[in-house]
Amino acid sequence: MKTLRIVSVVLLATFVVLFALACQAAPTPTPVPPTKAPIVAPTAVPPTVAAQPATKFPEKPITLVVHASAGGGSDIFARTLAAVFEKEKILAQPIVVENKPGGSGAVAFAYVAGKKADPYFMLTAVTSFLTTPLQGLSEVSYKDFTPLANFAFDEYMLMVKAESKYKSMKELIDDAKAKPEKTIKAGGTQLGSADSICAYLIEKATGVKFNYIVFNSGGEVNAALLGGHIDIAVSNPGEALELAKGNKIRNLGVFAEKRLAGAPDVPTMKEQGIDALYVQNRGLVMPGNIGAAERKVLEDAMLKYTKTDTYKKYVKDQMLTEAWMDGATFGKWIEGENARYLPILKDMGLIKSK
Repeated sequence: MKTLRIVSVVLLATFVVLFALACQAAPTPTPVPPTKAPIVAPTAVPPTVAAQPATKFPEKPITLVVHASAGGGSDIFARTLAAVFEKEKILAQPIVVENKPGGSGAVAFAYVAGKKADPYFMLTAVTSFLTTPLQGLSEVSYKDFTPLANFAFDEYMLMVKAESKYKSMKELIDDAKAKPEKTIKAGGTQLGSADSICAYLIEKATGVKFNYIVFNSGGEVNAALLGGHIDIAVSNPGEALELAKGNKIRNLGVFAEKRLAGAPDVPTMKEQGIDALYVQNRGLVMPGNIGAAERKVLEDAMLKYTKTDTYKKYVKDQMLTEAWMDGATFGKWIEGENARYLPILKDMGLIKSK
């Protein structure tokens, strides 16, 4: 029995020793307080997502639709802009100019309006952008577009062929009064355009009546004048002065408050006793429902364009007045002009009273 007790004691002691060793070999882990979570970077993104570059607008060329044929003021404006964007790499993609004349601008307006929510289309917006819809010649109006920016205003000049017998506005008006109405042929672009409104202002101020003939662009008007098919034409200063430099035409007057710096010898209509003042804008719009992000990219790009030397030269050469407006400001201006043109067009007989 004594031997048995000794063996039991030895076994018990061995068990205690082994248990102690086991506890040392596998210590109990320190518990983590329940309020502490594993440390993870708050902006961590899975490697497969972070490796993908963000989509950037534009990802393809942008089409700038001109509402008139090649050669006119809007076409020159659009192609100058597109060339600078390409040269200066203002955007990651180029701007491609596409002419869509016809219907006093209605063809181009309908085409671009049909690209709703597509940020890859822009449209030249001048006087006809408002006057054509007001006349009921277009199924869309300014409300179907997103205003992008306005760049400048340009005054207009009345010109005759260099060989013309008219040396002043007085000679022109006196001859028009001496002949039957609509004997003098005036050429211009669509009815309700800047050209036609300027001709109307002369008629209203002097009591004469011209035979207004419509052409698709300023280029066609100039060709008709030089070819002797029309007697007078109204043109923006850039086109008129370029022809004057080549001794092809004679400018009789400018529709401005004061003489233009680039044409000090050309008197204003006001100086010649004719109450006719007019300026036209140069702007761009986009289809309706354009996203704010895409609109901001293009608006910023357009503003950057106006800071380039080429744009400054364009404004000087075309004798424009800089008049930058961002999209929101341009939109409000368009609304005001739309209201201003309504009574003018009614008086011209272009809007029939219902």
